Amino acid sequence: MLHSCGMIASMGSCATCGAEGIASDRACARCGTMPEPELELDVRARPAPKPPRAPKKPSEDLPLELAVDPRALVAERAAEAHSSPLEYGLGGAAMSAPVSWSGAKGAPAAQVHDPEAELAVDARMLADFGEAPKSWVTAPLYAWRVLKRQRALKPVHAARQAEAELAAVALEDELVAFATRVRPAAEKQSTYAASLEELSRAEDVLRSRDKVLAAEQDAQKARLAQVDARLTALEAELAQAHIDERLAAEQLSSSQGALAREEAKLKRAEGELAAARQREGGGAA
Repeated sequence: MLHSCGMIASMGSCATCGAEGIASDRACARCGTMPEPELELDVRARPAPKPPRAPKKPSEDLPLELAVDPRALVAERAAEAHSSPLEYGLGGAAMSAPVSWSGAKGAPAAQVHDPEAELAVDARMLADFGEAPKSWVTAPLYAWRVLKRQRALKPVHAARQAEAELAAVALEDELVAFATRVRPAAEKQSTYAASLEELSRAEDVLRSRDKVLAAEQDAQKARLAQVDARLTALEAELAQAHIDERLAAEQLSSSQGALAREEAKLKRAEGELAAARQREGGGAA
């Protein structure tokens, strides 16, 4: 035991290649170099390799908790976007969309929907009048730009107004069609009983008015038919009168021609009579 301990203690490392476990009186098994006791250094032995670590257990998914509510963040950004005053109109009157604030930290709870402000912003963007003049020197140029833009926007406004009217009519038609489709299902729900009863009463009133209007329309149609019949008879009489007038005009023209011929004959007879009298007077003389 002591001998083995002494051998372990007398072993060192090779000064050339660094191999360990070389006895002091033997050559290195790797490079063959004989150890020199006076030149050997006390090289510290390399530590043993560490055992590999055990694989970590997969951690369980923890619930993700957000420190900030996304809806509150969106509302805050919208409030910041609308917090700066916006200029509207030609005079540059400042307006801003109102925002409701609540909470201890002053975070915006929700933005109040202001349709008038949104329409004003849209109108300003569409008009493209530019910034209001800050000096009277630039006021004429600004007024000229506004007049030019108004002339360009008039046809666009007329077209959009026509589209809006068509869209309103289409919306009413779609609402009527939708109500017609969902009414059978709504009649089965007790929550809509009061509304449907009121709707039925309104329909009864409309039907009665429709009946009265239909009767008046029928009477008006009968009166129009009578007027049309009288107009037809009068038109026939007028046509006959035109025919009679043409015949009378033809007869008058023929009578005038005969009268002119008779007057010519009478003048000839008078001339002949005067000539005969002259001849008779000359013979007597």
